[in-house]
Amino acid sequence: CLEPGPSDVTTLGWSPGSLVFVSSATGDGDLSSWPGAGAATGLAAADNVCRSLAAAAHLPAPQSFVAWLSDSQQDAADRLTSNGPYRRVDGYAIANSKADLLDGSVGNSIHVFEDGSYEVEVPFTVWTETASDGTSLGTACDDWTSNLAGAPAVRIGDSTSGRTGSWSNYTIKTCDQAATRLYCFSN
Repeated sequence: CLEPGPSDVTTLGWSPGSLVFVSSATGDGDLSSWPGAGAATGLAAADNVCRSLAAAAHLPAPQSFVAWLSDSQQDAADRLTSNGPYRRVDGYAIANSKADLLDGSVGNSIHVFEDGSYEVEVPFTVWTETASDGTSLGTACDDWTSNLAGAPAVRIGDSTSGRTGSWSNYTIKTCDQAATRLYCFSN
């Protein structure tokens, strides 16, 4: 028998908290053109992408997922209603609380897809237009509705980066570059 006895301590293989993943889907700065965006535009399109990926991966509460994105009207930090802790879908901690998430760095890189598989390419870019403290850095591809190369450059994060602010604010890309992903957080 492989069951624990009455005096054995049982260790759970999971921990409660808000789940975080990097999207397996990629796209350009016009988020309405992404698979799973539905008829939505801007931040709502990104949220739909995260929710459809979470549902396809059978993650709990897929409708609670939002993208870690800012636009000219809203900071990414304000889109998170959960106080954490935040954990990747493989169980590793990203931050112990919302304050910890917004302190400038994360405890681990967020290079895990919604299905639990890992990205190994370095660096691995993610649309954010967000400083590591969760505040907006600008208008981002006309508030995520444009994929024009001439649109203002957008800040991106590096999902293979942990313990630095580059997870959310790594470098810049133009809105026409399609091989970029999203961070998805559950609330």
